[in-house]
Amino acid sequence: MILLVEDEAESRYTLARILRHHGYDVMEAADGNEALDLLEKSHFDVVISDLRMPHQTGLVLVAHIHVKWPQMPVLLMSGYLSEDAGKLLSEGWAKFIHKPVYPSDLIATVQRLLQKSKAQTVVASSTPKLYRRKQQSEVWHFSTNCSQWPGEDYVEQRQVPSTSEMCNECTVEWLTANSH
Repeated sequence: MILLVEDEAESRYTLARILRHHGYDVMEAADGNEALDLLEKSHFDVVISDLRMPHQTGLVLVAHIHVKWPQMPVLLMSGYLSEDAGKLLSEGWAKFIHKPVYPSDLIATVQRLLQKSKAQTVVASSTPKLYRRKQQSEVWHFSTNCSQWPGEDYVEQRQVPSTSEMCNECTVEWLTANSH
């Protein structure tokens, strides 16, 4: 399933129609906040997002996705490419497609991302990250530098369920370290 995040309703409708015409299941979100809610509730194979949106930009959305779902392929769309977006692209966090989006380019890029996603799933399952939470807590931690990193009486696992919450301190630390 593809998550399409675009604040302009007409563009979102057109892109979703193109994807559906080529046989893809698509869920739509009007902004980054709505997209994160959907990501928590459903499994997606690819996220396609506009770069410039109100409430939460595509850059912030990509950063959140990279923290919680690091193997999730993301395609950013925009009429321009900022320096910050360029950093995300150069670090491999997302792919980029220039607006206006041509249907043939969109479909070809989605096909490549889906193939890459399947290959990464195999690799990720062999080298998962370690997560911990306290026995009585629902909040997961991934940074050993976290002041709340459980040292005893904890549950440990290799992959965080999509419905779990991540520690704010771990998330902020990660975003700060990777925003420069």
